[in-house]
Amino acid sequence: MLDALSFSLKNVLLPGVSTLIIAFVCELVRHYIRQIKDERLRELLERLVNAAEQIYGSGEGAAKYEYVVRQAQQRGYSVSRADVEAAVYDINSGKGCA
Repeated sequence: MLDALSFSLKNVLLPGVSTLIIAFVCELVRHYIRQIKDERLRELLERLVNAAEQIYGSGEGAAKYEYVVRQAQQRGYSVSRADVEAAVYDINSGKGCA
């Protein structure tokens, strides 16, 4: 009886627990990779917004937006208007990258 219970625990419980642990670790790795990509995108957007401000000066919001989107796309990023607006807000509020 004890041997049968031990056999069941080893063959059923151990693989199940191992699968859960592996799934948890994989999710942590995916989260970390997304976070790195987000940080790089945020830094890129802030640099592009600053560059657009230098190139176009005050006003010309549509031209600056198009510049940022085009430059981001050339670097392999697809950005939304909300992404760009968030970068502008961070810069204007002093939260942006130095």
